[in-house]
Amino acid sequence: MFMGYLLGIDVGSTNYKAVACDYNGHFLATAKRPADTTYLEHGWAQLDPQKMWEGVAACIKEVSQALPGEICDGIGIATNGEDMFLDASGEAVHPTIRWFDTRTDKIAKAWKNFGVEQVYKITGINPNPVAGITRIQWIKKHHPELFAKIHCWIQTQGFVSLKLTGIARTSWNNACRTMAFDLRTRNWSKEILEEAGIPEDILAEPIRPGELVGMTTEDVAAMIGLPAGTPVYAGGIDYACGTFATGIIKSGQMLDSTGTSEQLVFISDEPQSSPKYINKNFTSVSYVVNDKYYMMGQIISSGGILEWFKREFEGASFDELVAEASLRPIGANGCMMLPYFSGRYTLGSDAAARGAFLGITTATTRGDFVRAILEGLCFEMYSIVRNVQRISDKEIQSIYAIGGAAKSDFWMQLKADITGIRVKSKSVPEAAALGAAMLAGIGAGVYDSPEDAVEKVSFPEKVYEPNKKRHKKYMDIYERLNQQMYPALKYFNDTVTEMQSSLIEWDDEE
Repeated sequence: MFMGYLLGIDVGSTNYKAVACDYNGHFLATAKRPADTTYLEHGWAQLDPQKMWEGVAACIKEVSQALPGEICDGIGIATNGEDMFLDASGEAVHPTIRWFDTRTDKIAKAWKNFGVEQVYKITGINPNPVAGITRIQWIKKHHPELFAKIHCWIQTQGFVSLKLTGIARTSWNNACRTMAFDLRTRNWSKEILEEAGIPEDILAEPIRPGELVGMTTEDVAAMIGLPAGTPVYAGGIDYACGTFATGIIKSGQMLDSTGTSEQLVFISDEPQSSPKYINKNFTSVSYVVNDKYYMMGQIISSGGILEWFKREFEGASFDELVAEASLRPIGANGCMMLPYFSGRYTLGSDAAARGAFLGITTATTRGDFVRAILEGLCFEMYSIVRNVQRISDKEIQSIYAIGGAAKSDFWMQLKADITGIRVKSKSVPEAAALGAAMLAGIGAGVYDSPEDAVEKVSFPEKVYEPNKKRHKKYMDIYERLNQQMYPALKYFNDTVTEMQSSLIEWDDEE
C-alpha cells in the first residue's frame, strides 16, 4: 500500500526539476522547466531569482497535482552553488550572477593579499571567481547603493527553502561554496568575512544537510499545490546529492561522473585542505551525510571532447566510434591525446593549457584518434586518483562511475585497466533530485540513517575488474610518454595564447 512520497528538487543551470518518489526511489511523478538565463556582454550571465522561484514552484505544483490525495513526507533541495542577495522584504537587490560568469576574476585574485593558503586552510577552496563571496564583493565595489540594501545573503538551496518556509537557513554543503565557511567549526568564518567587509548578520543560518529548515507556509500552499505544514529539509550541492544517491557514504569511496566535463569526488573523514597541496587545486568541503567531507577534482573537457570530434568529423555515431577504438591496439598506434581542450583545472590551474594530438602519422586511423581520446581521458583520471590517494593517505578500493561514459563497456574497462582499480557502473536517474529526496527521507524519519537510505534506494551495478597485464602496459605509456606531454607543450601553449591575444588587440586597433 502506498504510504506517502518524498519530493526532490534539482535547481540546475539548464533546467529546474521536481521528482516525487516512493521510499525505494521509484519515480511516481516528474516535472521540468527551463532555466531562464540572461547572457550579457563580456561573457557575463545572470538570472532573475523570482523567475527561478516561479519555475521551481511550477515544477512542485505539477508533481503534487499528479499525486492528488497523497501525502508528501518531506521536500529536499539540490542546487548549483549560486547565491541570492535579498532586501528586508525578501526581494533580490541584484540578479543572481551565474556560477560560470567570470566578472569576479580580479576580485578572486585579490585574495592573494590576504593569503590564498590561509583561505584554502579555512574553507577548502582555492580562491576563484565561482566562490560566492566574490559575487557579493563585486556588488559592494560596483553597486554600493545595492549592497547597503542587502538584508540576507543566501545560497540557492536556502533561497528556495526560504520561499517555501519563510525561514533563512542553508545547508553546510551549500555554504561551503561561498568561500566564507569554516570547514572545521562548520560555521561562517569571521576571519574571511572581516577581510571581505561583509557583516555576518546578513548570512543565513548554516545547518546540517537533512536537518529541518521549516514547514511550508499558507502563503505558498496554492502556488505549489501542497498543504501548509509540509516539512522542508536542507539539501546540498547538486553533484554532492547525486553522489549520495549513487550510494557513496563511506570514507575512501570515490565517484567518477562523466558528462561534458568529469568530476571525481572522494569521501574522507577530515578536510583535505593542507596548504602544501593548494597548487593541485582540489576542492575539499563538507559532504551531505555522516558529517563527512569530500575532495573534488575535475577534468574540464571530458565527454565534450568526444562530442567535438563527432561533430567536426561527421560520419559515425558514438557507438560506432567507440567500436572502432576498441579494435585498435593499446596506445592507439602511438597516437596520444592531451585533454586540455578548455584549459586545465585540477593538478594545477592553467587557463592557457590546450588540447593536443601527438604521434600522428599517415597510418593513423579514425579509430586510433578515438582510442587516443579515451586513453588520454583515463590517464588524466588516473593522475587525479593518484594525487587523491597521496594527499589523503588512503587507498581507493573501488570507483563508482555514472554519466555518459557508464553506458560504454569499453570505456569503463579502460578506466579500470588504466587506474588499476575496480570500477562499478551505475545508472541512477535524476541523481541530484533523488539524493535531495533521500536527505528529506532521513530528516523525516523514513530512513533510519544514510546507510538505511542507500540500502532501500539501490540500483543495479556492473563491475569491471582491472586487467593486470594491460595495467602494466598502460603504466609504461603513462610514465614514459603521457607525463611528458604537458610540460613539453607548456611554452607553446603560453606563447600561442599570448600571440592570439595580441592579434585580437591588433585587429581591434585596425
